[in-house]
Amino acid sequence: MKLLFWKNNQAIDMIANNTANELFSVVQPQSIRDFFQSSSKDKKRKKEWKKVEANISFAIKQIQQFRATNSLGVYGKARLQHGFNNRLLELGYDSEDVRKLNDFILIRMP
Repeated sequence: MKLLFWKNNQAIDMIANNTANELFSVVQPQSIRDFFQSSSKDKKRKKEWKKVEANISFAIKQIQQFRATNSLGVYGKARLQHGFNNRLLELGYDSEDVRKLNDFILIRMP
C-alpha cells in the first residue's frame, strides 16, 4: 500500500526533469548568470533579458499547471522544486544561479 504523499513521485520526478531539460535547451547556464547579474535597464541586454525571463516564465507556468492538476501537498511541492533544482545542477548550472532561480520561481508562484 502506498502512502498518500508518495502517490505521484514518478510523475513529479518526470515533470521536474523535463521542465529543467526544456529550460536548458533554450537558456544556457551563462545566460542565466547574466540574467541575474544585469539589470533590466541595461539597454544592450534588454532583448536577451526579456527572452530569458520569458523562458523562465514558461517553465514556471509548466510547474504551476502540474501542481494545479495533481493537487500536490507540501511534500510533493518540495519534491518537485528539489528535483528541478537538482536536474539544473546536473546540467551544469552554477549552484548560486540555481539558488537565485529557485528564489525567483518561489516568488512568482503562490
